[in-house]
Amino acid sequence: MSLAGIWENEYGSRMTLSLADSNLIVGKYESTTGSTGEYRVVGYQASGEPTSSGGQPCALAIDWHSVVAGPPDNSWHWVSGLSGQLSIQASGEQLVLSHAMVASVAFPGLAQAGTYIDKLIYTRVGAQGEIAGDPLPAGEVLADNPLVGSWYAPDRTALLIQSVVPYPGNAFGYVFGKLIWNGGPSLLYGVTDINAASAGLGLQSVSIVGLPSDAGGPAVSLAGTLDLSSGVLSLLNQNSSSTAPDATYVETTIARKTFTKQ
Repeated sequence: MSLAGIWENEYGSRMTLSLADSNLIVGKYESTTGSTGEYRVVGYQASGEPTSSGGQPCALAIDWHSVVAGPPDNSWHWVSGLSGQLSIQASGEQLVLSHAMVASVAFPGLAQAGTYIDKLIYTRVGAQGEIAGDPLPAGEVLADNPLVGSWYAPDRTALLIQSVVPYPGNAFGYVFGKLIWNGGPSLLYGVTDINAASAGLGLQSVSIVGLPSDAGGPAVSLAGTLDLSSGVLSLLNQNSSSTAPDATYVETTIARKTFTKQ
């Protein structure tokens, strides 16, 4: 059992997820709220299947720039970070996720700029199909993207961003690197708005997911914005651990982390 499959939440939005390896998740997202389109998802799941006594931690990152044709709007600059667990409930499997939607620019008539918090519950509506995303995208590395470099928080959490690789057509960028957290290195993958500066925005949205190198959890989500003027990277950190099915309300801790480049 894994996150591979087709999942639908209470809003009717749908994720199709596949496993690129035993822990790396890739997929697509089709939303019924706000704009419509198809969006890319990346994430990690912890090793070990969920049981009736404990769930399987996971974290996901979504870039809201549609990868199919459609009218652009300001939400194409947004990202989301989700963290939670695959849980075995009496009614069946559920993905119980804390959701941080990062609106790096206002969308008139819908939302002001800011980070919006929600709890989403997905149920499985289909089995795994073909690979639904781009685990190893091909493209020219954006060496001059301001996100590339070594970032440190006051608690010495480090983000070592090695590269940003654009999705075809420069819809957004995939983020690769390492997360140094809780005393050791972690896997790191993510997405970012590579069009923020050219669009005249002051904030570049970014969503990163991480998993300890032993893949045992917790699953880490870091989502927020890079201030292109001050160079400060401000991220909401969500860490999710396995809990019993009746205790998913304590699966995720949240903290704000501020990083500077060194």
